[in-house]
Amino acid sequence: MKYLDLITNYHRDKEKYVDHIDLSTRPQQEIIDLFAEVVRALDIDNATGAQLDILGEWIGRARSINAPIEDYFFTLDKASLGFDLGSWKGRYEPDSGIINVDDEDYRTMLRAKIGANKWDGTADTLPAILQEIYTKQDINITFTDNQDMTVTVYVTAKNLSTITKEIIKQGYLAIKPAGVTVNYKINGE
Repeated sequence: MKYLDLITNYHRDKEKYVDHIDLSTRPQQEIIDLFAEVVRALDIDNATGAQLDILGEWIGRARSINAPIEDYFFTLDKASLGFDLGSWKGRYEPDSGIINVDDEDYRTMLRAKIGANKWDGTADTLPAILQEIYTKQDINITFTDNQDMTVTVYVTAKNLSTITKEIIKQGYLAIKPAGVTVNYKINGE
């Protein structure tokens, strides 16, 4: 809302009056617009890069995970990593390393942490929490309570990246009561 729109018809044609009101209210309007932009930029669905990192600090989840190193070492399976293109893996080189996940995967990790924080611990409310993690509905998450202090979480999707699988396997999406073990089944594996 602009303050100039609130000027009555009697004063609207007075140029000096309109300029005076504009001069005194424009800084306030700019501050209002700036704060609206900050709120929009820090919305979990709109945030990118540094804004997501700020949200991660507030929520309590870091961007980095331990994941397997792919598409780097020599392999016969891919033309892009052939005999003279890929690096040879040495005896003491690790198979995994600390990586920073991309914005979409990080957003998923943050949604899972938010869901875990707001979950009341009952099996009735868990399906809704699990569906909020992947808002695009391209990944389906269901669970079974095995009644022996374990829960099996089933994740099904057409295309799951290795990073997404690692996020799930390492428990970054774990929403569970204390003392309960979670077993993951990803596409039947």
